[in-house]
Parts: sequence; structure tokens; C-alpha cells
Amino acid sequence: MKRHCFFTKHGLFMMAAVFMLAAGSSAPLTALAEDAESAEAVETAVTTENAEATETAADTESAEDIMLLEETDIFASQNAIDEALLQEAAVGYSFEEPLVVLNPYGNSPLTAVVVFSTEEEMGGTITVKGKSEENDIKGTFDAATDHIVPVYGLYNGDTTEVVLTLEDGTTNTLEITTESVDVSAWNIEAEMLDADAYDESCLNFICSSGGTILAIDSAGDIRWYFTSVGVMGVHRLSNGHLMAPSSYTIRSGYHKSGLVEFDLNGKIYAEYAIPGGMHHDFQELSSGNLLVATSSPDLSSFEDYVVEIDRETGEVVWELDLKDLFEDLSDGASASIWTDGSSETDWFHNNALWYDEENDLLLLSARHKDAIVAVNRTEKTLAWILGDPDGWESVDESYFFTPVGDDFEWFYAQHQVTMLDNGDILLFDNGTAKVKYEDNDNRVSGDDIYSRAVIYHIDTEAMTVEQVYEYGKERGAEWYSDWISGAISLDGTVDALQITAGSNLYNAEEDSHDYGPSYQFSADVVSTTHVDRVVNQELIFELTISGDTYNCQTYRSLALPLYTEDGDLDVTQIGVLLGSLGETSTVEPESEISFDSTEKLPDGWSFTLDAVKLTLSGSYTTETSSEDLADGYLVLKSGDETRIYGITQTATETDGGTTVVTSGWISTEGLQDATWEIYLVLDGTTYRSGYAVS
Repeated sequence: MKRHCFFTKHGLFMMAAVFMLAAGSSAPLTALAEDAESAEAVETAVTTENAEATETAADTESAEDIMLLEETDIFASQNAIDEALLQEAAVGYSFEEPLVVLNPYGNSPLTAVVVFSTEEEMGGTITVKGKSEENDIKGTFDAATDHIVPVYGLYNGDTTEVVLTLEDGTTNTLEITTESVDVSAWNIEAEMLDADAYDESCLNFICSSGGTILAIDSAGDIRWYFTSVGVMGVHRLSNGHLMAPSSYTIRSGYHKSGLVEFDLNGKIYAEYAIPGGMHHDFQELSSGNLLVATSSPDLSSFEDYVVEIDRETGEVVWELDLKDLFEDLSDGASASIWTDGSSETDWFHNNALWYDEENDLLLLSARHKDAIVAVNRTEKTLAWILGDPDGWESVDESYFFTPVGDDFEWFYAQHQVTMLDNGDILLFDNGTAKVKYEDNDNRVSGDDIYSRAVIYHIDTEAMTVEQVYEYGKERGAEWYSDWISGAISLDGTVDALQITAGSNLYNAEEDSHDYGPSYQFSADVVSTTHVDRVVNQELIFELTISGDTYNCQTYRSLALPLYTEDGDLDVTQIGVLLGSLGETSTVEPESEISFDSTEKLPDGWSFTLDAVKLTLSGSYTTETSSEDLADGYLVLKSGDETRIYGITQTATETDGGTTVVTSGWISTEGLQDATWEIYLVLDGTTYRSGYAVS
């Protein structure tokens, strides 16, 4: 029986959760609570933010007027949605007339859940129909009497047929229509070269540099869309959930506060705050713990630290400071530093990690060293270095490999490193410059540039290395990707590879592809990603994603099924916030800060407190030029004690003056033993916020 679903708004579902009732259904659309008083309480929980914590600071002339910020529960709205779904499941919607909830958590618009009950415990199957049969997406649901069945793979701004089949053979076909999401930034083309060799059960998960994760089928259609997390280092966990960087930035760019575990419907199960934050990559260990690429806990240096996070508590249980491994941090410097715009604090630039549990080896991809650095994890000692040995003056030559065999090339400014089942090392050779820092004048450029996926076989006893595979060099400059990008094996061997050349830039006027990261926001270039499926060393499928914005650049891609045996929506599990950002370092101000004469903070500023951090945001206009603008500070004052923290200011000059957009955060670690009044110092003036934290 085919049923058309109509849209109905459900007042208590925030974050754009939309209910659709099957045509002709007489079942009531129940609220979270039966009486108005309870419903009002739920509305308050869903809002998640205390109104007093986000309204503009009042004119506070005395300590009695200071408003204590209340802690926000970041999972309050999600918990309310879970409770609503559970109550809807208890209503008793029939299999023939189910309730369909589109985008239940408001952040995954091409998903839904179907709610119905059966008289007996019964499982079944779900088929989300594709535009052609090979693009059908199939899954199963467990035996139960009350069902909340996830639906993944709906078409964007279109109607998709969804077929549910119970164990007893009963079938119902629904038509679910999604609202249109703007995906005009991506021009997607799919080319199938060998359909027989292509695995249709897996979609291509594209980690767009613009902050979006897309799942694209073999026809080039977007079947899943998500924007609530970061994109650098997305993996599927052993429990079927996805994990990605959190959405909160603790430093400019891609340095995030930690990691988020979530399902395809968009429900978050855990968020991990990490001292030094998270960047680029992580790996789930066999214990379930997380090995994370991070930065120095005090953020004095970047991308040169690794920690292990206890999965249950969020605590750091192991840490490695890469500065401890080298006498001279400038050794082996890559010419990519010239075009990356990096400073001395980013001397290593670890953009990937891989743990070889059998040999207790941690492999790190040091872009700014043109090297894979292997560390004895338990001993925290250097094991070996794979890469061009030029420029390593203070490291003994015995740590390096000698090339053997034909057609050997070193890699440069690489991304991603993994090991195949046979121990060979797979990585993406960006090929930037192809020389060391001191030899930058001889860097490869123009039409001679190219990138590769490459596999090396190493012998750690003889300390030799042989190049056993490469792909991409033959594609030339049109496939060149100076940064990001990656290569993975889909089956642990060389026979099934997914290779992502994620940052090709082209300037038609210059007829050139020779561009690095500093050009990625240029209006004069077209960005292109190539995602290539290579099976038995032959290209069988290619996705080409292009456009005039950096959204078309791809950090990495994955090949994953939407439905798995585990990992589907669990509305009974409550999300948790774990870990800590560590104690935020204070700074020395340019000049002494006086509290003798302070001003009320103007309207438009926001202060929010959660379990791990205090955040602020706002803007102001000044007659001071951006060049002469004084540093901004967040100041906490408790009696005679004062703590001063730096904040980020982005200044734009206009005819009316300089507009300064300001943001900042500090960890709550170390603030619990006193009440701290909050002040801001903006362009040399001290402002009282009217708020305090304790």
C-alpha cells in the first residue's frame, strides 16, 4: 500500500524537527506532556539556553547587580527530542499508517525516522529506493513491538520511496519528501568505468573543507548531508557510529575543542573536550580508547602532540610531546613551509596518525618534515624515519631507510598514512615543491607538478625501502593537490583503494594548476576534488566535484554503507560531555589594566557557560585603524586576584571606522573555587559585562 506523507509541525520539537502523518491517519500527534504545565517545562528544556545567560548585559553599578551565568546543558534539546520520540512510539501508530519524523534532530536533513507498533515482536527490512535499482539503500531493523526505524539516503528536495517489510512479509511503501538544502556550491559528476567491480553498498563520504560531510552515490546524487561537526578526521567507529571533530573552534581554522560521536540521524552520544584541542586525525584503539592528534596543552606550539583519551571518562591517559624526540626542531624542514604560511610554532605539522598495535609503533605524518615518523609508543622513543634524509643534521643516519628497486621517488608534504595488512605503508604524496626548505629556489613548479598515492615496502632490519605502487603521477597537473587529500585501502590490500586528490586549483587566465593553500579563497580559481576508486590497479570509478569556492576542496573521503549492523539511532541513550580543555593560559597585557573607571559593555554581546568552557562573542566599532588596534582581553576578577586571557579580534576598515568582530573562550578548569566577575578590554577601554562565573 502506498501512502503519501504530509508535513505537520510539532510544537515541542525544536531544531527543525518536522512530523509527517500518513494520509488518512486518525492517530493523535501527542506532545511530550499531557498537561500545559509539563509542556511548558519541556519547552524550557528544549531551548537549552538560560535567557539570562544570553541577553544583553544590564547597567551594573554595584556587585549586587552582577548576574551569575547559569551552566547550559548542551544536550537538553536532544534529550527532549528523545523523550518525544519515545512517547510517540508508545502511541501505537499502525504499520500501515506510521508516523514519519523528518530530520528529527534538525542537523541531518536527508534522514527521517518511521514510528509504528506491531502486536508481536517483529523485525524487518528497509529499502530506500534510488533513482535506479543499483542505488537502492538497504538496511534492517530489530525485532520489537514499538519501532523507531531510521531512514537514511533520502533525495534532496525530492520525494523518495521507502519500502518497509516485516518478517511476516507485510510490506508498506511510504513517500517521504525532504525540504531542499542548497547544494549549488558543488558541481558533482560521476563516471562509472567498471560497474561490475564497483561496490554499490558503500557511498562516498566526502569531507568538504567548507565544513560539510556529504554522502554521494554512484550516480553522483547526494544521499546524506551533515554540517554540525568538523571534517578533518572523520571515521566510523567499531560500534557503527561516526566520530568527527567538534564544531567548536579553539584556534583559527581547523583546530577544534575535541571529538563528537554521533549517528547518521544526527544524534550526539558523546562529546570529548581535549586539552590542546583536536586537529586532522584520530584512531580508535582496540581498547576503545582514542588516540588523538592534538597540540601542546598550553597552545604554545601546534600539531606536535598526541594523546590517548579514555573512552569512558574523557581523561588523558597517555601523552607524547614530539618536541622531546628531536634536538633541533628545524631538522628536515620541508619547502612546503614556504607556501603553507606556517610559523615556527607549526614546525612538525602532524596531519595523520596510525597505530601499529602488533609492533607498538605510532606512525605520524609530518608534512613540514616530508616524513613519516615512527615512535615506539610505550618507550616514547624514535623508531625510524621514512622520507628524504636531506637536512636532518642532528638525527643519526641509522634512523633512515635506503631506497632499493626501480622507479623510486621520495614523497613530499604528504597527507594520511595507513598500513596495509602486509605491513606496507600507504600515503598520499602531495608532491609540494619536491625539495627541502633550504633548496626552495629549485622547487618543482608549473606544468611539472603532480601528486600521487604511493605504497612503500620497508625492511626495518636492513633499513631499506622499496616503492611498490603509485597512482596519480600519470594524471599530471590537472590532478595535482598541494594540500589535504588522502588514500585508503578498502580491504587492507593494494587491490581496492579509494584515493582523494582534494585540492586541485585552476586559474584559466594563467592556465595553471600550480597553487597552494594561500590561494584557496581566491575568486580567480576553480577548486576541484577527484575521488578515484582503483580496483586491481585499474580506475573503475571517479567522482569529480568542482566549483568556485573552497567548499569543493575535500580533506579526505571514505567509502561506507549507510546502514550497519550496529550504530543506528538509540533514543534511550543520553549524550555526555567528557574530558576537559585543561586550564587556559593567561597572558601579559600590553599595558596595565585599570578598574578604577569602567564602562558598561554595549548591547549585542553574548556570554555562554557550559560544563567545560566559557565563551563570548560580539562586535564593536572604533575610529582606530586595524593596524593600530590594541589587543583584546577577557579579564576575570575575584577580589584582588585578576586573570587575563587573550581573545580573537577580526578587524575590517570601512568609511565609518573599523568594525571588530570578537570571540573567545576559556576553560572552566581552575575557576571553581571562587566567583569571578567578567570584564572585557576592547581597544584600550575596560568594560564590565554584568556577569560572573563560579
